[in-house]
Amino acid sequence: MTLRVAVAIGCSLFVLVGVGSFVVSPGASAPEPADFDETVAMGLTLEERQALGAEQLLPRAQIAYSQYPYVVGYRGVELAAAAVDDPLVEQQFGYPLVVYVEAAPAEVSLDESGHLVGENTDEWVRADEAYFVTGSDARTPAGPTPVAFADRAGAAAFASEHGGWVVGWDERARFETRRDDGSVARDRIASQHAGADDRVRDARELLDRPTGIVVGEDEPTLRAALAAAEPNTTIRLPPGTYAGPIEIAKPVTIVGDGATIDGDGNGTVVTVGSDDVAISGVEIDGIGDSLQAEDPSVDEDRASWDRQTEEAYGYSDAAVTADGVDRLLVAGVSAETPASGIVLRDVDRAVVDGVRIRGASEPVDGFMSVVAIRSPAVVQRSTFEDGRDGVYSHRSGGITVRDNRFVGGRFGVHLMYTSDALVAGNCAIEQELSGVVIMTSPSGVAIADNVVAETRQGIATSGSDAYVGNNTVINTGQAISTSARNSLYADNTIVGNAVGFRASSVFPTSVVVGNDVADNERHVRATSGPLRVWSNDGEGNYWSGAEGLNRPYSPTDPVDGRLHRTGAARTLADGPIVRGLRTLRGSAPGMRDNSVIDATPRDAPKQPARLETARALSNGNASAGEVCSA
Repeated sequence: MTLRVAVAIGCSLFVLVGVGSFVVSPGASAPEPADFDETVAMGLTLEERQALGAEQLLPRAQIAYSQYPYVVGYRGVELAAAAVDDPLVEQQFGYPLVVYVEAAPAEVSLDESGHLVGENTDEWVRADEAYFVTGSDARTPAGPTPVAFADRAGAAAFASEHGGWVVGWDERARFETRRDDGSVARDRIASQHAGADDRVRDARELLDRPTGIVVGEDEPTLRAALAAAEPNTTIRLPPGTYAGPIEIAKPVTIVGDGATIDGDGNGTVVTVGSDDVAISGVEIDGIGDSLQAEDPSVDEDRASWDRQTEEAYGYSDAAVTADGVDRLLVAGVSAETPASGIVLRDVDRAVVDGVRIRGASEPVDGFMSVVAIRSPAVVQRSTFEDGRDGVYSHRSGGITVRDNRFVGGRFGVHLMYTSDALVAGNCAIEQELSGVVIMTSPSGVAIADNVVAETRQGIATSGSDAYVGNNTVINTGQAISTSARNSLYADNTIVGNAVGFRASSVFPTSVVVGNDVADNERHVRATSGPLRVWSNDGEGNYWSGAEGLNRPYSPTDPVDGRLHRTGAARTLADGPIVRGLRTLRGSAPGMRDNSVIDATPRDAPKQPARLETARALSNGNASAGEVCSA
């Protein structure tokens, strides 16, 4: 590298670090309260916020930080209290210049759920001058919450009626706070797998029912067999084709052996309207191509946002549709569908096991292989090809999607308004958009042990309290986004992508450690926001090109970010000009905008065998079979 180029890069670096975006200096006076809608708001999932009625209030707070250009809003006073005392928050955003809380209205009350009822006052009081009732019956959808008052008399009256104690801001340690992080979702994985195992065993008991009817021997048609069958018996289908569509209105099991149920090409083939139904070992053909019903039977009492989603995605033609039932098993079923494969609406204890669904070759022309609407199913050991989404969920908190294979299509797994989901052990390849995508800000999702390859995006996250760990993402346009807040991104292997990590959260509060990041065109791309610190308790990540640095490493730095791409970058990185600029930048937090720093980068991969395998697959442009079996 010539001296002219080195000086040019050095001057560019000086411009970058000298213009930082922080507009509040550490010595600035406390600003006035902001309009809450203009803050960077934190707290509650989108589903929780949508479910609140117009008359229900959320206790709110806001904090202006010394080194952050935006006021941060908190839906829940307890969240603001926790942030004030969080050393990671202070490290990245500076100390709080001022904390404001919204005073509760004089006529505030509680409904049957403990939610506050009244009108927002927009009266913002300094937290150190307010009075708080903690330990009362007041709740938000996230749990117990303290309630702020402008005067002691109002606080005392509320505590007298609804319980609790009146305290000041200096006693905020007494606030009850449910402040999860990604470790909670991580630690839940084993128990969620165990719960899914129990549900699968329970559902598979439906296959042990005695045979009541053999179609072709005892009854001439499948429809006649359904009419004649005794509850809790099995209808067996010998090899052959059986006319559909059919409706299952009693608890029976249908087992096929080389059998096909053929619809008329105009609607759903199998409709389940009874508890305790199992469908196993059949091929389903002749599925209609309608993606929406003309007159869906959606409960009019549902909130409009919930009803509209169900109308849009829950009433397509399908191989199997179940609505409002308990305990359903769909196992070993195969179908080729121009619309959906399996649609679940308000189904408890549903298990989809070992199915094979092929959708439309063009994603826009078809729909989902599995649609789960308010149905926390177990979907496992299945193959989903083409179509729009492999598994689409809406308000199906606790769903488990594991050990499946997704090939083609738009999204492999698509979570909407779905918290506490487990997406584990899946392989997604050649998706048009993403292998796994989380939308609508849920909480507590665990995405673990998956493989994603040859996809525009690998894993796209949102919301909070997520765990994204032990995944392998290779040859994508963008491997993993770190948009979820208070989350844990750990032990992932990220190889051969155009962008490894995308740091995009405006208020980043997540931990990113133990990842092996290698051979990407750009290891990290950071969007607008303050410094992201990607190391924790002395543990950092492995970055190819950064071995042996013996100093903090910044994958977003113009020089450090090229260490894995050219040897000349190492020479420049060790030069006196860049070293001096690096020291200057590190001493002034406001000069570190749009940056990621790993304070303790690893010299060696954390999981070398997996990294070696991922590199081999990446360099060989591996097939789907090779990736999914690796």
